[in-house]
Amino acid sequence: MMSEGILRLSDGRQLGYGVYGPPDGVPILDFHGIPGSRMEAALFAEYIQRPDLCFIGFDRPGFGRSTPLPGRSVADIGADVRSLVDHLKIERFIALGYSGGGPFALACAHQMPERIRALGIVSGVGPVALSGDSQGMHESNRKKFNLAQKMPWLARLMLSFAFASLRRQPQRLESQMRSIWAQMPEPDRLALADPAFSAWILRLTQDAISLTVSGWVHEEILMTQPWTFDLNAVTCPNIFLWHGEQDRNVPLAMGKTVAARLPNCRSTFLPSEGHISLMLKHGAQIVAKLVAAQVFLKV
Repeated sequence: MMSEGILRLSDGRQLGYGVYGPPDGVPILDFHGIPGSRMEAALFAEYIQRPDLCFIGFDRPGFGRSTPLPGRSVADIGADVRSLVDHLKIERFIALGYSGGGPFALACAHQMPERIRALGIVSGVGPVALSGDSQGMHESNRKKFNLAQKMPWLARLMLSFAFASLRRQPQRLESQMRSIWAQMPEPDRLALADPAFSAWILRLTQDAISLTVSGWVHEEILMTQPWTFDLNAVTCPNIFLWHGEQDRNVPLAMGKTVAARLPNCRSTFLPSEGHISLMLKHGAQIVAKLVAAQVFLKV
């Protein structure tokens, strides 16, 4: 079962969202990667195939169908999430933060721990101030990261031009993405060799920038800036973290830094997995762990 909609927020912005699964299923709110959209939740729902779960995705500002919000911080996402779950009449939910969605899931856990039954961070980005530089990233990510960290004004100009060009020319976007995939470690290259899966990733990316590239540009820079909350103050119960040791999108050092600072975090580092292969191959087990953990909490 699938339904998509647009929520009008109190400040007049619109927020695109999607519900993939039975409305009475266990709600899992997905915080998508960069670039990404609500369709990431649809991808997880298709590959994990559990009829008792309801995956919910939403477009962060400037992605998919959501209105941009210039100058936003990582922590600003909390108000949008609260509005969405209230709209959907969801009192408590599981939060799943993948890749660049990790910081946003953590920000929500910091702001509204009473609403989150379990939190999972998968291949998640860590705070630069604690995790170090771009060492360990593949070449394309390293160049973007270093420029955004040292000269954010120039990065904004250059990325806006480059991403807008890709948005206007879908064939160039696919070519560029395949070039980046070739730089990734073997586990990720093998995962992306699956035509159905790689087609999903392309569709998801195209949806993310279908209206604007502003969200993509903003978050590439935002990931290199200080976070506006303290990891040590995240008090959400049932915190889990998974990271592939061969990840070259988000270096292992970031995952270890986050795990070490989150109170009571249970972490798993997989030597044979990369950035994309981790969720593709272990997504069912990851979700099962989160679902099993949340049932022990009192309503």
